[in-house]
Amino acid sequence: MGKQPTQGQKKTKDQIAKAASQRSKQTKKKWTKGRAKDKLNNAVFLDQGSYKQIETQLPKMGALITVSTVSDKFKVNGSLARRCIRHFAKSGLLVPAGEQNSKQYIFTVNAQVVAAQKAAAAAAAADKPQAQKKAPAKK
Repeated sequence: MGKQPTQGQKKTKDQIAKAASQRSKQTKKKWTKGRAKDKLNNAVFLDQGSYKQIETQLPKMGALITVSTVSDKFKVNGSLARRCIRHFAKSGLLVPAGEQNSKQYIFTVNAQVVAAQKAAAAAAAADKPQAQKKAPAKK
């Protein structure tokens, strides 16, 4: 307990009231600044352009492809990212990395399929004759 004031040091009612009013004017100290997390505005549907972008960029993502990496890179929500991963795994573009868990999808790019796609694209580009530019018609 604190020290009790001696007989000569007692506070008057005015002093007590003044101290109480000053305490109520002070703001309480906050230990944390309530930082709000930024809300993500991820897509919940895929349009044709988004699908094509995912289809072309997914093989270039690197060795590890998870729901969170797909969701972050393509700005789609988690359930849509899971569906995309399942779709491309079924088509053979992605292969599982190790044992799979139902909660966490971990995939890598199927290098054989990517190499075959590149070879097909190169062959198609070589077979296509180069179109010659026409000179603008004179009036």
